[in-house]
Amino acid sequence: MIGLGRMGSGMASTLLRAGHRVKGYDVSRQAMERLSGSGNFTAASGLADALDADFVILSLPTGKEVREMVSLWGGGSVLVDTTTLGVDEVSRITSSLRNPENYLTCRLERGPKEASEGRLAMFIGGPMSTYERCRPLLDALGEHVYIGSHQQATVMKLVSNMVGTAIVDLLAQVSVVLRRVSIDRETAIRALSMGGADTVQLFRLRWQVSGEYEESFSLSLAQHVIQMALESSRSLGVDKLPIVEMNNLMMKSAILSGVGKKDVSEIAEFYQSVNQ
Repeated sequence: MIGLGRMGSGMASTLLRAGHRVKGYDVSRQAMERLSGSGNFTAASGLADALDADFVILSLPTGKEVREMVSLWGGGSVLVDTTTLGVDEVSRITSSLRNPENYLTCRLERGPKEASEGRLAMFIGGPMSTYERCRPLLDALGEHVYIGSHQQATVMKLVSNMVGTAIVDLLAQVSVVLRRVSIDRETAIRALSMGGADTVQLFRLRWQVSGEYEESFSLSLAQHVIQMALESSRSLGVDKLPIVEMNNLMMKSAILSGVGKKDVSEIAEFYQSVNQ
């Protein structure tokens, strides 16, 4: 496991519980030390050591770090890339692979909590044979669906984020109304789940109505992914997505107001302030 941040460390813990031997590497020595007492975990001595494994999972901040890993990778191990990337970045990376048959795109949905509980959703792209080889790892990490090519799996992830973030934005606006009329949040969630407003994002409405947020997926990270989704869409010739563009603008405004360090749903506090 290369990259032991919130997602990477969660996945490493899940794999350890499933009985896998995990070697981990991170630029932060503290990140490796946090897992050192976990059963079959070994801290890698460096990148070359980390890449010497049957399966190497990348959980990195940007495509820059992925390109570095690909340049060092000999091609013998299976490289499973969970890093969030844009379409153009994926094309650059896959065109430089030494062994394309051993590279798998694995785009993640859900957050650090689900990563540590083995409940991630994963969109897979790359060779079907490589996907089949990786099933024991993927099964331990959560649900997965084979989408097709690297580009298709990447677009599926970005589309999912576009939909999910727009819904969270809409729920944030709704939460302002619910607060004004003092509707009990559990009653509101139950009522909304009974009709066309039902969505897996309703748990965030609980936070938005109460104004108490759990640490999950920051607003700045969500905005970064939506910006990436818009840029990827433009590179595919789709440059008119008005609802997504407005969502992106409102997230930028909310970030400037100082909210969103814990979760994207904190955009509700921005709407609360502008409606006062």
